Amino acid sequence: MKNLIAHQIAEFINNYNKLKKRYSIEDILKVSDEYLYISKSHKLIGVVRLFMIEWYIGAIKHLSVDETLRKRGYGTKLIKMAIEKANKKNIRVLQSTVRENDIESIKCFEKNGFKRVNCFYNNKTNRNILIFQKILFPCR
Repeated sequence: MKNLIAHQIAEFINNYNKLKKRYSIEDILKVSDEYLYISKSHKLIGVVRLFMIEWYIGAIKHLSVDETLRKRGYGTKLIKMAIEKANKKNIRVLQSTVRENDIESIKCFEKNGFKRVNCFYNNKTNRNILIFQKILFPCR
Protein backbone atom coordinates (compact mmCIF):
# COMPACT_ATOMS: atom_id res chain seq x y z
CA MET A 1 0.00 0.00 0.00
CA LYS A 2 1.31 3.42 -0.92
CA ASN A 3 1.54 6.33 1.51
CA LEU A 4 -1.06 8.34 -0.45
CA ILE A 5 -3.73 5.65 0.03
CA ALA A 6 -2.70 5.11 3.68
CA HIS A 7 -3.03 8.87 4.26
CA GLN A 8 -6.49 8.92 2.63
CA ILE A 9 -7.60 5.89 4.68
CA ALA A 10 -6.44 7.53 7.92
CA GLU A 11 -8.34 10.71 6.97
CA PHE A 12 -11.49 8.71 6.17
CA ILE A 13 -11.40 6.84 9.46
CA ASN A 14 -10.69 10.00 11.44
CA ASN A 15 -13.35 12.09 9.69
CA TYR A 16 -16.21 9.65 9.15
CA ASN A 17 -16.11 7.33 12.15
CA LYS A 18 -16.03 9.91 14.95
CA LEU A 19 -13.57 7.88 17.01
CA LYS A 20 -11.68 9.01 20.10
CA LYS A 21 -8.43 7.55 18.71
CA ARG A 22 -6.86 9.36 15.76
CA TYR A 23 -5.27 7.12 13.13
CA SER A 24 -1.96 7.98 11.45
CA ILE A 25 -0.44 6.79 8.18
CA GLU A 26 1.84 4.56 10.27
CA ASP A 27 -1.16 2.95 12.01
CA ILE A 28 -2.66 2.09 8.62
CA LEU A 29 0.60 0.83 7.09
CA LYS A 30 1.24 -1.53 10.05
CA VAL A 31 -1.87 -3.52 9.10
CA SER A 32 -2.21 -2.49 5.45
CA ASP A 33 -3.08 -6.04 4.36
CA GLU A 34 -6.26 -5.80 6.48
CA TYR A 35 -7.67 -2.81 4.57
CA LEU A 36 -9.84 -3.15 1.50
CA TYR A 37 -10.74 -0.04 -0.44
CA ILE A 38 -12.34 1.36 -3.56
CA SER A 39 -10.70 4.27 -5.35
CA LYS A 40 -11.07 6.06 -8.66
CA SER A 41 -8.43 8.31 -10.19
CA HIS A 42 -6.31 8.13 -7.00
CA LYS A 43 -9.27 9.35 -4.89
CA LEU A 44 -10.55 7.11 -2.11
CA ILE A 45 -14.27 6.33 -2.33
CA GLY A 46 -14.58 3.90 0.56
CA VAL A 47 -12.69 1.63 2.92
CA VAL A 48 -13.24 -1.28 5.28
CA ARG A 49 -10.91 -3.24 7.56
CA LEU A 50 -11.12 -7.02 7.97
CA PHE A 51 -9.05 -8.65 10.71
CA MET A 52 -8.93 -11.88 12.67
CA ILE A 53 -10.11 -12.13 16.27
CA GLU A 54 -9.75 -15.92 16.54
CA TRP A 55 -9.03 -18.56 13.90
CA TYR A 56 -12.75 -18.75 13.12
CA ILE A 57 -13.93 -15.19 13.87
CA GLY A 58 -13.19 -12.12 11.79
CA ALA A 59 -14.23 -8.54 12.39
CA ILE A 60 -15.23 -5.79 10.03
CA LYS A 61 -14.19 -2.38 11.25
CA HIS A 62 -14.16 1.20 9.96
CA LEU A 63 -16.63 0.79 7.10
CA SER A 64 -16.51 4.28 5.57
CA VAL A 65 -17.76 5.78 2.31
CA ASP A 66 -17.25 9.33 1.06
CA GLU A 67 -20.31 11.31 2.18
CA THR A 68 -20.88 12.69 -1.32
CA LEU A 69 -20.99 9.16 -2.79
CA ARG A 70 -23.26 7.36 -0.33
CA LYS A 71 -26.40 5.43 -1.31
CA ARG A 72 -24.70 4.19 -4.50
CA GLY A 73 -23.85 0.68 -3.31
CA TYR A 74 -20.25 1.28 -2.25
CA GLY A 75 -20.89 0.17 1.35
CA THR A 76 -22.39 -3.08 0.07
CA LYS A 77 -19.49 -3.57 -2.33
CA LEU A 78 -16.98 -3.09 0.51
CA ILE A 79 -18.82 -5.55 2.77
CA LYS A 80 -18.92 -8.09 -0.10
CA MET A 81 -15.17 -7.60 -0.64
CA ALA A 82 -14.62 -8.28 3.08
CA ILE A 83 -16.85 -11.39 2.97
CA GLU A 84 -14.95 -12.70 -0.07
CA LYS A 85 -11.60 -12.21 1.68
CA ALA A 86 -13.00 -13.78 4.87
CA ASN A 87 -14.10 -16.85 2.89
CA LYS A 88 -10.58 -17.21 1.44
CA LYS A 89 -9.19 -17.10 5.00
CA ASN A 90 -11.72 -19.74 6.13
CA ILE A 91 -13.28 -17.34 8.62
CA ARG A 92 -16.52 -18.91 9.88
CA VAL A 93 -18.16 -15.93 11.61
CA LEU A 94 -17.91 -12.23 10.78
CA GLN A 95 -18.88 -9.57 13.26
CA SER A 96 -18.99 -5.82 13.49
CA THR A 97 -19.99 -3.17 15.99
CA VAL A 98 -22.06 -0.14 15.02
CA ARG A 99 -23.17 2.89 17.00
CA GLU A 100 -26.90 2.72 17.69
CA ASN A 101 -27.53 6.02 15.89
CA ASP A 102 -25.59 5.08 12.71
CA ILE A 103 -28.69 4.16 10.71
CA GLU A 104 -26.89 4.02 7.32
CA SER A 105 -24.37 1.44 8.58
CA ILE A 106 -27.06 -0.59 10.33
CA LYS A 107 -29.09 -0.78 7.11
CA CYS A 108 -26.00 -1.70 5.09
CA PHE A 109 -25.04 -4.57 7.39
CA GLU A 110 -28.62 -5.86 7.57
CA LYS A 111 -28.94 -5.66 3.76
CA ASN A 112 -25.86 -7.88 3.53
CA GLY A 113 -27.19 -10.61 5.81
CA PHE A 114 -25.76 -9.51 9.15
CA LYS A 115 -28.00 -10.01 12.17
CA ARG A 116 -28.09 -7.86 15.29
CA VAL A 117 -27.13 -10.26 18.08
CA ASN A 118 -26.65 -7.97 21.07
CA CYS A 119 -25.95 -4.47 22.36
CA PHE A 120 -23.67 -2.98 25.00
CA TYR A 121 -23.22 0.44 26.57
CA ASN A 122 -19.85 2.13 26.05
CA ASN A 123 -19.31 4.39 29.05
CA LYS A 124 -16.27 6.03 27.41
CA THR A 125 -18.47 7.45 24.64
CA ASN A 126 -21.85 7.34 26.43
CA ARG A 127 -23.35 5.38 23.53
CA ASN A 128 -25.07 2.10 22.91
CA ILE A 129 -23.11 -0.12 20.53
CA LEU A 130 -24.87 -2.78 18.46
CA ILE A 131 -23.16 -6.09 17.69
CA PHE A 132 -23.83 -7.62 14.26
CA GLN A 133 -22.81 -11.09 13.08
CA LYS A 134 -22.97 -13.10 9.90
CA ILE A 135 -22.34 -16.85 9.84
CA LEU A 136 -20.31 -17.65 6.72
CA PHE A 137 -20.24 -21.44 7.22
CA PRO A 138 -23.55 -22.52 8.84
CA CYS A 139 -24.01 -25.88 10.56
CA ARG A 140 -24.85 -28.79 8.26
